[in-house]
Parts: sequence; structure tokens; C-alpha cells
Amino acid sequence: MALVVGLLLLVADRSRLRHAGALAAASGILLAVHLWWLAPLYVGSRPATTGPALVVLSQNFEYGDPARLAQLVHDDKVDVLVLTDVDSDRVRQVMATDIPRLLPNSIGAKPDQTISSVIFSRFPIESIHSGPHSSHADLVRLHTPMLGDVDLVAVHPQPPYTTRWRPDYRALTSYLRSAVPQPAPRPTIVAGDFNATTDNVPFRTVLDLGYADAVTQRRGGFQPTWPDSSTKRYFGVPVPRLVTIDHVLMSDTVAASSATTVHVAGADHRGVLARIARRGG
Repeated sequence: MALVVGLLLLVADRSRLRHAGALAAASGILLAVHLWWLAPLYVGSRPATTGPALVVLSQNFEYGDPARLAQLVHDDKVDVLVLTDVDSDRVRQVMATDIPRLLPNSIGAKPDQTISSVIFSRFPIESIHSGPHSSHADLVRLHTPMLGDVDLVAVHPQPPYTTRWRPDYRALTSYLRSAVPQPAPRPTIVAGDFNATTDNVPFRTVLDLGYADAVTQRRGGFQPTWPDSSTKRYFGVPVPRLVTIDHVLMSDTVAASSATTVHVAGADHRGVLARIARRGG
């Protein structure tokens, strides 16, 4: 925008060359800073992986078509499905699809299970414990053929426009530090709607515990997850996807062999689909 204004100044009045030059210099500096800021999303090393991968899909499913979600699980051969922001009605809708057949093991899908999220798995799964209520964190253990036992934490802290956001993140960080301290003997995956981007200090505090973001690790570029499906409108104008607040994180013993965002019709978040394998040599 500054470059356009500078050009207009030159066209309107050649005597404003100094002003146009200042705008051009300022815009050049800002552009350089922005490129530096975005560079890690595109440029950098990608860890090698070896062996078969565990396919994890994390999806905020307050809205969306359950049948399309089931089709996505089938087509992408998902092994573990983490659903956040689902109430009992949404769970019943999911249970009416092919998902229970494709992923027959679950935690949180039955009326007597009260964890904050719902987790479906192709492989045996056991509930370990839940974190403090405010952290909305639930720890389960997966028994997988490709990675052995895996600790998985499903999370959904409050959004940043509430007063609970920072306390939630303090509780979440404390819980992760005590429940799955790194380095750990088992691979650890933390997945869900974090309501934070990689630029937010509380989220970076979680990363500093010893985790890597799957999309960033694969240099997958800018892949915003919210708002999807043009569900947000202001003055009748749909709001494009702007921020990446849904993530799949991994501990250092494993790495993402691929990671991307996926669309489920009707959902207001994109899901994150990550294939996680052992680190190669």
C-alpha cells in the first residue's frame, strides 16, 4: 500500500520525490521484516523420518458435516481423530457415521466419559487422566504398531478475547510439564484447537517445553485454519481464513513426514492432518 501511495504521489507531483522515496524505503524495510518473519514457515531443514507413520487428524468440530468428516477419515486413512468443541449432540451425529467402524476405539464418546474432547483411534487407547478443568487438556495413551506406546494430549484452551486465555495457558503449560515431561520415554503428541498462533507468547511457551509444530516443521507455509467456510461475515462480506490456531505438536523423538490443513464442509475451522513417524538418522 505504501508503494502504491508513493507512486500516486509521483504521478500527481514530481516535486514530491523525497516523500515518495521515504515511503518506498519504509515499505521496503517492512517487507524485509515480514519476509524474515514468515521465512521459517517456508525455509529450513526438514527432519528425516523412517518407518510407517501414525496419521493424526485434529479437528474443531463445533460445526461441520459428520458424513464429510467420516469420508475424510476413510480417504486419508486416519489412525487417530481428535475432536474438540463437541457437545453430546455432535458426538451422537459422529457416532452415526462410519467413524466408529473405521476407528473402533474411543475415549469421550460414551455418556459416562467426561473428558473435554473426543478421541477415536484405530488402535487400543486408554485414558490416563485429565488436566485442570481450565486447561481443557486430556491425556490418553495409544498402543500403536508403528510408534509403540504414544502419549497424546488433546487440548482446547479458551480463546484470547476472554479473561481465561492466559490463565488457561499457564494451567496447560504446567500440566504438560508435569504430565508428559520432555524428553520422555514415549513419543508425545499434543493436538487440538489451541486458540493461539505461533506468534503468541503463551503458545511459544508450550513449544519451549520440547515440542515442534507439524506444519512449521515440514515448512508447509502459511496455512491458516480459522475462520473456514466463510462462516464469519461483517457487513455481508465473508472473512477469509486469517490465523493458524489449530495445531499438531510432537516431541523430539518423532517428526512429521507430512502435514497439511484439510477442509470439512460446514466446519468453521480447518483440521490439521499430520503423518508422524520416527526420526530418521
